[in-house]
Amino acid sequence: MAKANRIQNRQNKPIKTGFHRKKKTGRGNFVVQDEFAIQAQKAWYRARSIYKLLEIQERFELIKPDYVVLDVGCAPGSFLQGIRNIVKQNTIVGIDLKPCKPFSHKNIHTIVWDIFDYNNVSQAVTQIIWSDQFDIITSDIAPNTTGRKDVDQYASVELNIEIVQFSDRFLKKWWNLLLKVFQWEDFNDLTQQIKKRFTDMKVYKPRACRDSSHEVYVICFEKKA
Repeated sequence: MAKANRIQNRQNKPIKTGFHRKKKTGRGNFVVQDEFAIQAQKAWYRARSIYKLLEIQERFELIKPDYVVLDVGCAPGSFLQGIRNIVKQNTIVGIDLKPCKPFSHKNIHTIVWDIFDYNNVSQAVTQIIWSDQFDIITSDIAPNTTGRKDVDQYASVELNIEIVQFSDRFLKKWWNLLLKVFQWEDFNDLTQQIKKRFTDMKVYKPRACRDSSHEVYVICFEKKA
């Protein structure tokens, strides 16, 4: 019980992002256990990716305290932790093919389901909130990687195109979408789909992203329909 209380207290404190670049080793390679990973462990956060979301939030203020939020590919749950720090008591729904360890917070709900099974996702969501549409959708999802940059980047683009199409059904008109994608040759295929559906977009790489990574975050502003 004492340990659980300590964890709860730490999670309820304002999150210090500490946005600065990772230190290099003598040969120019970044240490695997970088400062963001160490900081996340000390704060009892489930993954270092929470700091990516918090920097994006600090820069763009995408999430407001009164929003109802859907996080796609939510496991292990670090984005859900970051979102709750912003919305406090409003409803947060996470969905993933993998089970996510339950939260003690009553406003965080997780669903184990395929996001492309729209009808069943809709049924599951409407059991939690009155509608199946959200004020914002976030995603930190990534495909199973092979180690080949061209293959992994193509898979990431295709997966994110599917999430953009998913937003047609589950995101309210004029509201925003946050995606993570591996940026390389096929990136324009994704931007074309975004521009059809949103009035504007920005590409941003948080400092918590490893420098060797091709991952970037795409903020899609104001869904058209």
